[in-house]
Amino acid sequence: MLKKIPIEQSQIILQRFEASPECLDCVDGTMTPSEVIEKLLEAELYNDLTQFLCHALPVREVIWFVCIALELRNKEWSPQQQAAIAIAKKWVKDPDEASRRIAEKHVNALGHDNAPGWLAQAVFWNGSGSMTDPGEAVVLPPENLYAKASAGAINMASIMPEWDGSEDYYKTVIAMGLDLAKGGSGAIQQELGGNA
Repeated sequence: MLKKIPIEQSQIILQRFEASPECLDCVDGTMTPSEVIEKLLEAELYNDLTQFLCHALPVREVIWFVCIALELRNKEWSPQQQAAIAIAKKWVKDPDEASRRIAEKHVNALGHDNAPGWLAQAVFWNGSGSMTDPGEAVVLPPENLYAKASAGAINMASIMPEWDGSEDYYKTVIAMGLDLAKGGSGAIQQELGGNA
């Protein structure tokens, strides 16, 4: 049972992101989330499955999901990128505005050509505060924008920096996401292949 995804039909989740044609060929909105996950796993459509999980889980679980997924490749990240992951973890445990604004500074410093930069962007876009500078008119991010950034971070980490462990990475990350969806912590220990 996926207690963190308490819906019966997946249409509401599937309409939140742009699924690949292959995904749309094997799933439909009348399926339960468990059925969609099973079909995407069978078809090895890991990018779509990552998108699905990031758009299905609650926001704090999604950010945690990305944190633990990126930590699988921790030795690839610079100290500043590791600091972005650390502030995201802090935000999950204590979702305050100060941490969200520190994440914004990491976005500005890291940019979007790396997975930790996208994680920091997801924290900043989590929906709890304005995208504008303090003191300006409040402009909230579009709904689910954090989920797009989150899925982008995981999907980017699966291939960059380049390595040959992408498939093993995805399998481990998806196991973590499923554990979170079931109400667990996402702590799945597994050796990754390739040169992670």
